[in-house]
Amino acid sequence: MKSVHTVLIAMAIVLVSACNDSSSTSKQTETSKTDTVVTAATAPATNAPVVGSPATTTHKTATGKTFTVTESHPKGASLSNITVKFNGSADSTLKVELNDVDPINKVMTYDLDSDGFEEIYIVTISAGSGSGAHIYGYASNKDKSMSEVFVPAIEEKDLAKGGNFEGYEGHDQIELVENSLMRNFPIKAPNVTTRSVNYKMKKGEAGYVLVVKNSTAF
Repeated sequence: MKSVHTVLIAMAIVLVSACNDSSSTSKQTETSKTDTVVTAATAPATNAPVVGSPATTTHKTATGKTFTVTESHPKGASLSNITVKFNGSADSTLKVELNDVDPINKVMTYDLDSDGFEEIYIVTISAGSGSGAHIYGYASNKDKSMSEVFVPAIEEKDLAKGGNFEGYEGHDQIELVENSLMRNFPIKAPNVTTRSVNYKMKKGEAGYVLVVKNSTAF
């Protein structure tokens, strides 16, 4: 009988030891999984965008050529560096750089002078309560080169009573409609709330120019 009891006791010890080893292994496995989840959650994504990286858009014209606009903010969000490239018929790419200007609000292509070749217009908006717009234009010279479309600055005479920009206080909205570039902005005057200044495009001495066609308050 002693021999049988001895065998039974030995078998019990082996079973208890095996259960303890299995429980320890299970706990180690769970801990390992937990560590893996935490590491994956806290690791930075490899494809995360770089803050402040340049934004590029491509604008294809009706003749199959492209304007490429790149905007970056090396000095902060309130100022931009803008590069305009034109891939025309020539082998080389034509490029214009604008540094420390207001951020881009919109980019439009349009054939204002109806010569069969579209221009590109970049509208920037200043920071602050006024939010005044500035227009940069570039025209395709039969897809062989690129010239500036000059937009005259708003002067004191334009702001005076009877001037094209009477009542102007910023908050411009720029649109291209029926071969006209329209600058609409709110004004404070009896019986009227908005003024619309319409430009037309003309050939200038060293490129093109937008001249005021009419100014209407309504």
